[in-house]
Amino acid sequence: MFSQKDRDLLRGLAGKLSEIANLPIQEERKELWQRSNDLDPVRPMIWLTELPWKECQADMPEIRNQCDESLHWVENFLRYRIFCHKHLELDQVEVPYFPIHMECKNIGYGVEIVEETLDQDKSSIQSHHYEPAIKGMEDIEKILFPNLEVDVEGNERTFNFIDELFGDLLPPKLIGTQGIHFTIWDQIVRWTGVTEALMDMVMRPDYIHALMRRATDVTLKQMDQLEDAGIIYTSTPKDRIGSGAAGYTKELPGTGNKTPQKVDSFMDTWGFATAQIFGDVSPAMHEEFAINYEKEILSRCGLNYYGCCEKLHDRMNVIAKIPRLRKISVSPWCDVGIAAEKAEERYVFSHKPNPAVVANDNFSLVEAEEDLRDRLNKSFNQGLPCEVILKDTSTIKSNVKRPIEWSKMAMRLAKEFEK
Repeated sequence: MFSQKDRDLLRGLAGKLSEIANLPIQEERKELWQRSNDLDPVRPMIWLTELPWKECQADMPEIRNQCDESLHWVENFLRYRIFCHKHLELDQVEVPYFPIHMECKNIGYGVEIVEETLDQDKSSIQSHHYEPAIKGMEDIEKILFPNLEVDVEGNERTFNFIDELFGDLLPPKLIGTQGIHFTIWDQIVRWTGVTEALMDMVMRPDYIHALMRRATDVTLKQMDQLEDAGIIYTSTPKDRIGSGAAGYTKELPGTGNKTPQKVDSFMDTWGFATAQIFGDVSPAMHEEFAINYEKEILSRCGLNYYGCCEKLHDRMNVIAKIPRLRKISVSPWCDVGIAAEKAEERYVFSHKPNPAVVANDNFSLVEAEEDLRDRLNKSFNQGLPCEVILKDTSTIKSNVKRPIEWSKMAMRLAKEFEK
């Protein structure tokens, strides 16, 4: 299945990552995340995700693939994690195992998506055009209820493959569902078209309600079947909660474990929802067509994260109705001062600085620092825990030094705010 050369190379990388994962700094970072998520922060937390790795590979030989193409999924995971530890100043917590996420059959929504894609130069990001698959009431039944089946044989094959490859150095860990992501509006616009969905909320509200009712009921059924299958695992250790960062907390089980643990229900996990196109919709319509349905899903989770790229500062009273809301996304289009002023509870502000900082022709670290300092002054200094996440970086102009320098700046600034 693999050559001795590839085996030796991957074992070397796995050994390095294992050493990194067992450094004392990992426990220190975990403690910082836990305190931030439990609303007792030491300082703002720093993380970076979604780098355009193809560009990074072109500019950084140490993360270029050397193994057979069939092994790139393993090699990339190892190389990228080692790269982040070595070059980026982040609060990323490395863990001493290789995650294998359980595959399931007959789950999802069943709607066939017809799309055209357009590559964006060297970026892994593509432009998409979708042909509507759901156009009216008669099409709603295309959204299918699940009949979940765990792919036991496939999961075991993957586990055994990694175990044979380097399990003595970095053991594989089978992991089930770690919380729920109810990002149904990201799906709906693929089924209907963006303009069509926005217009139909005004012109055909009964149709949109029927669409959301069906999708919500299907998701609730998925959650039931996942719980019945016994494959719900703690949300930590995990890099991402929702569109944010790590979810370590004493308020959910498994915080002290180095590997995810099986739990009985979603109430022991983080939940996440977002309705990104509602940045162009009134708060009242946001509540009517999104929040009222999302609450049904999130009410089954122990803690919740809300939002991604939509602005939320003008609807803080609406998202406050989400049960056990703990983190909210503060996008580049969000007015931080208004959001902080109108926050009805203490939330973790999950800041998303504009990724254009590393994508513009002229890279200005000074402007990036001014923006971030302003954000933290208006939130962290007002008693709100903060995490800062550079994400959606579709390009770095083939210059990997940009995210490296950004991380150093962000960490230096975070430590200035340390209590």
